[in-house]
Amino acid sequence: MDLLKYGNVILLGFLVWLIIAPRAGSPQYGESFLAYMVALLFSLVGSSEIMMVKPVAFFFTIGGVFAFCYILASSAIRIGFRK
Repeated sequence: MDLLKYGNVILLGFLVWLIIAPRAGSPQYGESFLAYMVALLFSLVGSSEIMMVKPVAFFFTIGGVFAFCYILASSAIRIGFRK
């Protein structure tokens, strides 16, 4: 598979999955994050089944995996400044 050929699809998938990600300040963040994680898992499993027919769907979901990792990293790493 040529990653450069599907680079724009990966970027688009990253942006879409990042937009639909739950916000950390919301009161129901735990349930929303679990639903987000399950939706991404089902999307990845479903797109891997049709990878040979439609590789665009798989690479779109790979962008979602990158967005998920970005959300985990940004919520785990907190940088604070004190006066």
